[in-house]
Amino acid sequence: MDPWLFFAATALTGLGLVMVYSASAWLGHSVFTGWGHFLMRQSMFAVAGFVLMLAVSRIDYRVLRRFAPQLMLGAMAMLVMVLFVGTEINGARRWVKVGSFSLQPSELAKVALAVFLAATLARKGERVRAFTQGFLPVMVMSGFTMLLVLMEKDLGTTILLGSLTLIMLFVAGTRLSYVVAAIMVAAPVAWQQILGVDYRRGRLEEFLTGDGYQVQQALISIGSGGWFGLGLGNGKQKLGFLPENHTDFILATIGEELGFAGIILTIGLMLLLVWRGVVIARRSRDRFGLYLAVGLSSLFGLQALVNAAVVLEVIPAKGITLPFLSYGGSSLLTSLGAVGLLLSISRGAAPWRLSDQRRGGRRRGSAKDRKPGPSAKTKNARRRTAEDPATA
Repeated sequence: MDPWLFFAATALTGLGLVMVYSASAWLGHSVFTGWGHFLMRQSMFAVAGFVLMLAVSRIDYRVLRRFAPQLMLGAMAMLVMVLFVGTEINGARRWVKVGSFSLQPSELAKVALAVFLAATLARKGERVRAFTQGFLPVMVMSGFTMLLVLMEKDLGTTILLGSLTLIMLFVAGTRLSYVVAAIMVAAPVAWQQILGVDYRRGRLEEFLTGDGYQVQQALISIGSGGWFGLGLGNGKQKLGFLPENHTDFILATIGEELGFAGIILTIGLMLLLVWRGVVIARRSRDRFGLYLAVGLSSLFGLQALVNAAVVLEVIPAKGITLPFLSYGGSSLLTSLGAVGLLLSISRGAAPWRLSDQRRGGRRRGSAKDRKPGPSAKTKNARRRTAEDPATA
């Protein structure tokens, strides 16, 4: 397996556990009467995530190509389910309660869409350059998934899925004009979704005027940290001033307590992870592995980029977590599982029998796959001909 990718994922997860505890200790003590409430829950998901990552890294990633349609349908079924039985938090219906935990189906949908697109593009090959046979079917399927996520009032993830689709189509060789046309069609729709929804329009106005309370507190956190921070655990904004400081705005807490050096460390580890994903894609032995590695690496890079841009007030606020660091079991499990897939691609192991795309998944060289040889009667006739040519 790729050691640098494994190191980057491990370091980011470890840093995330430390910062989740530091950012959420006061909130856990005030609301849940336990300083380590959020740390214990996040640690459980981290352990489960590492087990998942190591298990996935040992399987043949090509198995997912065979079952990509079933995986995509399962993810879409969960997206539909959350619309009816989901829990609404801060005006968005994105979570399904499972006991004392909350599951976010859109996190699974990201990876499922990447797998489905990789399998579809690998199967189409050069036909991806054709509009009706290559580009349009992929956009229809991706668009339906984005519509379900948008119905959950999650515009940020919707834009993320759209960006993932266009990146993978471009890498697969679709025409650049199709990509530009898709962006031009999507831009007015996104603009209408921003202006047509009150709280999104309010976020845009706060961004343009600089009056957003949450972003202001995030910038105060980063500014007070200076070059090397106030020290781990010494941050002040987490004492009820910065909302969501352990989830979407955990980068601000890192900047306050670890300083600019901590932010550079976080960005550096994320860049290392994305870079190793691209290297794995280039070294992949098949198209499916190449496209899947590109898709998963793009997800990590885009999500981290959007999260950092929100915290630094470069773009309006969006509900996008920072992979591996933000508090949230669904995000952490999905991220570590995706790293497991990248590690599996980097191994380049021999295909499993289950990965066989032929009907029945028969093993190469089995009795049913071998070319039938001559019958016993034919062999005897050949032998008599060789012994007495006159009988021919």
